[in-house]
Amino acid sequence: MFALTSDSASRYDVSRSSDVVQHASTFRDWEDNRYHALGGKSPFDGVMRDHSLGDAVRVCAETVRTPFLEQIGHVPVDRILILQLLSESDVLLNGRFVNSETVFVSSGKTIHAIAKSPIHANILTIEKGLFFESFDVKSKSIRESLPFEHFIKPIDGTTSDFHSQFQAHFSELDRSTTEGLSAVHSIDRILAATGEIVCADGDAEVTPISSTTRAYIVDKSCELFAQNFHDEAFGVLDLCSRLRVSRRTLQYSFETVIGMSPSNYMRSVRLNIARRSLMTNPNEKIQGLALDAGFGHLGRFSKYYQEFFGELPSVTVSRCKPTSARALDLVAH
Repeated sequence: MFALTSDSASRYDVSRSSDVVQHASTFRDWEDNRYHALGGKSPFDGVMRDHSLGDAVRVCAETVRTPFLEQIGHVPVDRILILQLLSESDVLLNGRFVNSETVFVSSGKTIHAIAKSPIHANILTIEKGLFFESFDVKSKSIRESLPFEHFIKPIDGTTSDFHSQFQAHFSELDRSTTEGLSAVHSIDRILAATGEIVCADGDAEVTPISSTTRAYIVDKSCELFAQNFHDEAFGVLDLCSRLRVSRRTLQYSFETVIGMSPSNYMRSVRLNIARRSLMTNPNEKIQGLALDAGFGHLGRFSKYYQEFFGELPSVTVSRCKPTSARALDLVAH
């Protein structure tokens, strides 16, 4: 097992945000992590509890309260992600429906998830070399030298223990900040629970997770759109052509799997991308940022933006500008 001591460098952060863009930035081990609030004006409340002990292990507990959310991120090739998602309804994760009984293990791969109800995530990331040194990995799908993704669904209740150890760990961390205690032993228990799941994988103790045709169509559509969102002309017919499915099949797949039409999904994502750009680049011209997100007509963009987010793009920009820049704008007008 891992050689962790109380002398290992420890860092514990708790962040809370009412903004989806700000919350996405709390993923320190992921590359280009993004959230898209697909529910429009629905309120957002995100909490990230993030603990690292040394450079090799990070334990996070994330809670997001919003009715409709998409996440796109990438796990570095030198890290292993172990992920458990808990929600009232199954979550679409890389083309498969998962719940609390599923553990997702991945490295060097893009993560794409869509949740239709509030979600809690137990997130463990481990340095890849240390992971294979410490666990007796039996599954051939979990690869030491190549990117991979693998779904594990144990049938012996170990996922419940995995979740319980996360809860106990962060409860102990909260006490340690006031009582000077060490959380090393509770991390050891999380790693032990992880070992039980990973080491049993490949035996008869696990059941496979398969993808449905509709889930596959939606996941691949989202992937294709993520590569082409900047092209205003890219739309439903392009997805049908690339995936070789009828428009009716595409429409039915989206409505069945995530509860919205493909055209509404694409517009929602483009609006989220534009809003992220407006918030992170408030000194850039709105029209240029809208164009980069696939909106060629500024008037229509402003209308869609206000309907979706409840404010005009200019209001978002004004709020995100430094105080000095806002003062200059007032003087100029």
